[in-house]
Amino acid sequence: MIKSIIVDDERLARNELKKILKDFPEIEIIDEAVNVQDAIEKIELHQPQLIFLDIQMPDGTGFDLLKKF
Repeated sequence: MIKSIIVDDERLARNELKKILKDFPEIEIIDEAVNVQDAIEKIELHQPQLIFLDIQMPDGTGFDLLKKF
C-alpha cells in the first residue's frame, strides 16, 4: 500500500479525487488536509509516501508547502 494524503481546500475536489483513486487499490488515503498549515501537521504526523497537492489554497500554494519539506 502507498500511504497518501490529499491536500486541497475544496471539499468537492477532494471527494472527486477519492472517487478516482478507488480504481487504484494500492493507494491508501490516510488523511486529508484543507490548507498548507493543516498539511504540514498531517504530513509530519503520518509521513505519507505520496501527496496529492492542490496548487492554490487560501494560506499559500502547494509550492510553498513543498519548500517546507
